[in-house]
Amino acid sequence: MTKKEDFVESDIRDIAHEFNVIVDSVKDDKSNFVHDRYFRFAFAKPSRMVELLTLFSRHNPSLKAFLDTIDLASLRGSSENLSSDKHAGSADLVFEANLKDGGVTGLYVGIIAEHKSTNRDNVFLQISEYYHHLFLERGKDVPVVAFIVYNGEDGWDPLSETRFPNYPEYYHDIGFPFKVEFLDVGHAIDDAELKALSPITLVALTAMKYIFDVEKFSVSFREAAIHLLKMQNTDEGKDFIKQSLSYFFWKWPYKSEVIKMDSPEAIANKGYETFGEHFFNAGEAKGESNAISVFEKLGVSPEKIAEAKAMLAALANK
Repeated sequence: MTKKEDFVESDIRDIAHEFNVIVDSVKDDKSNFVHDRYFRFAFAKPSRMVELLTLFSRHNPSLKAFLDTIDLASLRGSSENLSSDKHAGSADLVFEANLKDGGVTGLYVGIIAEHKSTNRDNVFLQISEYYHHLFLERGKDVPVVAFIVYNGEDGWDPLSETRFPNYPEYYHDIGFPFKVEFLDVGHAIDDAELKALSPITLVALTAMKYIFDVEKFSVSFREAAIHLLKMQNTDEGKDFIKQSLSYFFWKWPYKSEVIKMDSPEAIANKGYETFGEHFFNAGEAKGESNAISVFEKLGVSPEKIAEAKAMLAALANK
């Protein structure tokens, strides 16, 4: 039996109970969650930010050129993140990274990651404020690269917008004292590329990609079910499950009952595929013997198991 099969076939009821408790804890008005917090939680860890940047660099030559200049292993969160000072809640993530060829001078660059889910014309002015506060006011004379991480419903490319459009062309190339890279999670990410990422990065990017498409999100959420439930054994994992569910309920508060896990017996009477049904079917898809084994472990009556065997045999003979 593989590790994956062993997980699917063990303690499903306990996991379902734990998951339902988490659902109930975040689906009401007591949750103070906002959508930017999900991005911060998922990508504050440098290793996951490296995954995000590396993923986009495969399609963005400018971003790849930037990554080629820095030591990705040196990426670290800045202790001066704006979320802890007078700009509380404004900045999303701030990092620093050493140059590959920094030598004894210890050259490094500043990185600002700003999450947007709607088109914002003032995004560059907003980042300028962060740049001024984080670097100029603190006497840090280093180059800065800003990443706009966008997962909105509509297409948007702020880098294509002309600066000072009402002025003569002479003024159009007057820019900002930092470089900007645009990462369009909602439209530029291929699902197949996500499967090679770590679980939290995979689930976060999948959620961000489909949060505005209820039908596609319902499918992608079920596909992420195993990844989410495997995280429930660690503190970080439980926190991420809560963050993910809060993110879902922020957009679709009425979905809580569909997302909650059911026992296999209850599933049969619902008439639709729930989160729990998808999770259970992951074991059933491995074959009749695994399915029957799961039924037995769950304490399903011998009569029901016999009925299931007959149904499976009938399907096999069609």
